[in-house]
Amino acid sequence: MAVSRRKFLSGSGLVAAGAAAFPHIARSVDTASARPGQKPSKIIHLVADGMSLATLSMADQLAHLSRKRGLAWLELHQRAGAHHGLMNMRSLNSLVTDSSAASSSWGSGSRIVNGTVNILPDGRELTTIYELFAQAGWKRGLVTTTEITHATPAGFATKGLKREAAEAIATQYLDRGVEVLLGGGRKFFDKTKRKDKRDVFAEYRGKNYAILNEADDLAGAPLDKPWLGTFAPSHLPFTVDHTRDVKLAKAVPTLAAMTKRALEKLVRHERFILQVEGGRVDHGCHMNDAAAAFFDQIAFDEALEVCIEFQRQHADTLLVITTDHSTGNPGLNGTGLNYSLSPLLFSNLLDVKASFSEILIQLGVAQDPRKISVPAEPEKKLVPVTDPSKIIAIIKETTGYELTLRRAKLLLPFLKKEGEPVYNLMNSLTCQLGQLMANYSGVGWTSGAHTSDYVPISAFGPGAERFAGFIQNTDVFRHYTDLAGIDFRNPESPLIGAAAPDSGLLAPHWTA
Repeated sequence: MAVSRRKFLSGSGLVAAGAAAFPHIARSVDTASARPGQKPSKIIHLVADGMSLATLSMADQLAHLSRKRGLAWLELHQRAGAHHGLMNMRSLNSLVTDSSAASSSWGSGSRIVNGTVNILPDGRELTTIYELFAQAGWKRGLVTTTEITHATPAGFATKGLKREAAEAIATQYLDRGVEVLLGGGRKFFDKTKRKDKRDVFAEYRGKNYAILNEADDLAGAPLDKPWLGTFAPSHLPFTVDHTRDVKLAKAVPTLAAMTKRALEKLVRHERFILQVEGGRVDHGCHMNDAAAAFFDQIAFDEALEVCIEFQRQHADTLLVITTDHSTGNPGLNGTGLNYSLSPLLFSNLLDVKASFSEILIQLGVAQDPRKISVPAEPEKKLVPVTDPSKIIAIIKETTGYELTLRRAKLLLPFLKKEGEPVYNLMNSLTCQLGQLMANYSGVGWTSGAHTSDYVPISAFGPGAERFAGFIQNTDVFRHYTDLAGIDFRNPESPLIGAAAPDSGLLAPHWTA
């Protein structure tokens, strides 16, 4: 087995965006330690969506390999003034949450049913944290690598919806007047793509929003206007694709770049709250795509470095870093005599050139979203690659892994949608591709679904001590509102533990 240790794009924007901040972490935490009882006037809530502790661990190990330093998040565990804990993220109807119920628990202080956004089962809509903070004079921002209308940003600012209602979420943001909106999801604002043909971009312009479409627009965006930045039709590209495509790197800003600009705008105001989401960590884990997930976790960490540097300069800032749930529960398995092959296999991730999303396009089972321009245009019929030699060539070119003919043939039934896995939750082409790639990287997966793990949470700055120990997801809303001097509690519903199977409340939701 040939193993390569090629350096991962040492000059890429992934590293450059946050590298300058990292040396300041030590003095950042020490000098920004809050006095007892001090209240923040700036809150930054960072979410690595779908991150398990194993994802964090392996991203740290990959960061050492690819950029010769570990993650800032883990560095904070060595510094005075930071507080750490575990958080129960269960939803109203399940021990396993989805992203909308998770974010809504932070955004309203109430647990809700998976698949919904800030609404109780009896139809009562919940007042969101961004509504309350706006009434108290705080500015608000949402920054993400997913569609800006996706579940995690939506949970802080919208209500009364199913999580799939992206077009309605887009207009609710306008109704709320959220000052900074940066991510993907252009199609939900564009009249030529929306089902109702409503020109939402024009409505935002009518409310004096600056409309940003590319990285250069963001760099030159006026600070005296609210921003709507949508840098892709759907989600932003995975980092592993972004950093290797010159056109993408020029057109699409990194999470660190979006976060830096958002802070430059919001800091002009006395008080603000900002949510920053590394949303595609979750998508990589859903697909069992180790390279996609872990490099996006590193990109999230570089956005965190930007926030740490900001807090060094603004000690009245509370940083809270967490995840909404685990996805896929990957693990670097012990391989070889005395597990000696594990680090060699893991280093093969440095040779991966494309995410599974890109590989599926080459395998003929997915359309390239960048080439779909007109919604009325009939979709081209997908023709999967069924020649094992071509499958071997595609995997070799995109990942460095040279499949045997036998292994290539094992993938064929899933390319044809005829495969039968032993475990039902692994019944997808991407999960099977993940199992196949585990022979190359050493990283195995439990499924492509969310899991019930308690999640890590870290905080520092004024009020950070509230997030130490074992807390509930709904505590986050209460801590934020209390720290902002807002006296408000939403109604709650009792946990659903014995609902009838036909009630609809226990229906599974396995999407991100």
